[in-house]
Amino acid sequence: MPGMAPLLGVSLLARTAITADVMALTLYIVLGLDLSYAAAGGVAAALTAGVALGGPLLGRMIDRRGLRTVVLATVVVQVVFWLSVPILPYGVLLGAAFAAGLLMVPAQSVTRQAIAAMTTAEQRRPAFALESVQGELSYIVGPGIVILCAAATSPEVVAWGWVPRSWPVAPGSRCSTRRFAPRTRWLPARRDGPRAGSGWASA
Repeated sequence: MPGMAPLLGVSLLARTAITADVMALTLYIVLGLDLSYAAAGGVAAALTAGVALGGPLLGRMIDRRGLRTVVLATVVVQVVFWLSVPILPYGVLLGAAFAAGLLMVPAQSVTRQAIAAMTTAEQRRPAFALESVQGELSYIVGPGIVILCAAATSPEVVAWGWVPRSWPVAPGSRCSTRRFAPRTRWLPARRDGPRAGSGWASA
């Protein structure tokens, strides 16, 4: 089907970014702001609640304003939110996460509407099946990419937080000063064996 591959490719990128949101915020709050997993869960819950409540709202907006206007507005909201994450205090971040979820980019709806418009009746069933597989793939790939980036760099990076020193940071945040030990130093060497300093090889 002409145009289907680019559509599904762009949709996969968009949906992968969306599925990575919760993991990115969790790692940033726990490791970047040095708060608890309960605090991270509060932000994740706010984002999820916003997504749940925003679905019908975005549907009505698409009917009234058109798909292009809604997609543009939601993209702008997401860009502003993620650029603001490193400088927001936790309380404000909680409300901002809810607003961001409320105006999440409707990638799934856009993809399915495009597939319906691009395919014939005989083509729609396999096309929608492929779209469903793509959606499941995004849930597998998105969080994994975030964890990989956080392990290779730092949790601030996955939240747009490679924060230049000149930027203000949220109170309590250590984005501009925290440095993570190399992975080779996560497990301290044991020094009680005959070959002290040889790490886990020591008896």
